[in-house]
Amino acid sequence: MTVSRNSFSRRRFLGTAAAGAAASILPGCGPATTDTHSLVSFKPGEPLPWINWAANQTCNPAVRAAPASEAELVDVVRHARGVVRAVGAGHSFSAVVPTDDTLISTDLLAGLVGHDAEKNQATVLAGTRLHDLGPLLASVGQALPNMPDMDYPALGGAIASSVHATGTGFGSMCSYVAGLTLVTPAGDVLECSADQNREVFQAARTSVGALGIVSRVTLQNQPAFDLTEVATIGRTEDVLDGIDELCASNRHFEFFPLLHSKLCIAVATNPARPGDATVGTDDPQAVNTLRRVFDAVKWLPGGSGMYDKLVELALGGEAATTRTGPSYQVLAHVRVVRFREMEYTVPAAAGPACVREILRTVREKNLPVCFPLEYRYVKSDDIWLSMFEGGDGCSISVHQYGDVDYRPYFAEIEPIFWKYEGRPHWGKVHTLDAKRLSALYPRHWQDFHEVREALDPQGRLLNAHLKHVFLS
Repeated sequence: MTVSRNSFSRRRFLGTAAAGAAASILPGCGPATTDTHSLVSFKPGEPLPWINWAANQTCNPAVRAAPASEAELVDVVRHARGVVRAVGAGHSFSAVVPTDDTLISTDLLAGLVGHDAEKNQATVLAGTRLHDLGPLLASVGQALPNMPDMDYPALGGAIASSVHATGTGFGSMCSYVAGLTLVTPAGDVLECSADQNREVFQAARTSVGALGIVSRVTLQNQPAFDLTEVATIGRTEDVLDGIDELCASNRHFEFFPLLHSKLCIAVATNPARPGDATVGTDDPQAVNTLRRVFDAVKWLPGGSGMYDKLVELALGGEAATTRTGPSYQVLAHVRVVRFREMEYTVPAAAGPACVREILRTVREKNLPVCFPLEYRYVKSDDIWLSMFEGGDGCSISVHQYGDVDYRPYFAEIEPIFWKYEGRPHWGKVHTLDAKRLSALYPRHWQDFHEVREALDPQGRLLNAHLKHVFLS
C-alpha cells in the first residue's frame, strides 16, 4: 500500500481513532489473539528444522545440501535418499517443500550465466532471487517484460508454481521461459525448449518441482525500460464497473479492495514519460495500521460500519502517489508484514462477479478480517499446468495476518472460487486434491503425469502434499 506526503496526519488520525475506540471497550470484551506462528524448537543432536517465510510450513530434513554448481547438484540428486525436495526462498504458502529426508537448497546456484543481445535473452541460474535478477538483467541492457510485486522468491520456485504479476497483455513468469536445464531424479541433465525435449519443456515450466530440479533458465526479455506507477484511492464498485477500460488503457492495472469498506487502492503502471517524478512513499506497514483500527472497533455494536466510516474519513480524500524508475524497481514492493495467502484464478470474464461475492460474503457474515484483497489479470498461455492454460485469467488473492488462524476465513471463501471454476495457485493455500484438480486441467493433466512418471517412476520427488494434489 502506498501513502502520499500528506498521509502522516491521516495515519495519525487513524491511530488516534483506534486508541479512542479501544479505550471505550469494556474490560474483558477486547479482541482475543492467538499466536499461530508455527515456529519450531530445536534440540541439539536432532536435524535442524526448516521453516518457510509465512511460518506455516516446517520440516526436519535429515540431509540438507546446498550445491554450488550444476555438477554438484547432479551428484547430490544421484546420491540423495528418501523424498527429495528443492527449496529456494521458501515463499510458498502450500506444503510443496517439506520433507524429512533430503532438502536441496538452490541458494548457491545464483547469477547470470550469459546473454544474447540480439535476441534479448539471458540465461540465469535458477536459484537467483528476483530482487537480484532485475539488476543482473539491467547490467546487460535487458529487463523482464513483467514481474511479480514481491521480488523475494527464487527464479526456479517462481517458475515451478507459475508466479505472475498483472496486465491483460502479459503472461506469468513461465511464459517468458525460452529454455531450461532440468536435473532429473536419476541425475540426468536435460536441455529443454520448444525445439528440444519439447514435452518435458511443456511440463517443466509449471511442475511444482515434481519432474526434477531446474538448474538454469533462459528468459525471453526486452530492452531495459522505465515505468511509472500511480496509486489512487477509489471506490471498489466504480473500479469494477470500469474494469475493462482500466485494463485496456494501462500497461498494468490491479486493485486492492478494502474489506468492510467501500474503498480500494487502484494501481496503474505505464511506461515512464519525461518529467515523471516520485511523489509519496511506499508504506509496508499500512496493512498494520488498518488492522489496529479494525481490531479496536470490530467488537463494538456496528463495529464494521464504524470501521468503514473511519477508513472513509482517513483515506477518502487521499492524494495519488507516484513511483517512477527502472521497471524492476517500480514493479516490486517491500513486504515485511507476515501473512498467509490463498489465491485462485477464475476465467477473466468471471472476475468481477467473483470478487463481488467475496466482498458480500465478508460483509454479510461479518467475518473478522481486514487484510485487503488483491485483484489482477493475466494473459493465457499453453503451459500444461499453468493456472492460465487455455484462457485469460483473473487472479484474486485473500490474505490473513500471520499470527491469526487463517483456516476459518479461507474455508468461507474457497467455495466461492469453486463456483467460478477457479484454479488454485500451486504455491498458495488450498484444499483441492488430485481428483478435483484433474477436472480443472482436462487437456493436459494426463500429459503432465506421463512425463512425470517417465522421469520419476519411483516418486522420489513426491512429498505428502504432492501425493495429495497429484495422486489422491
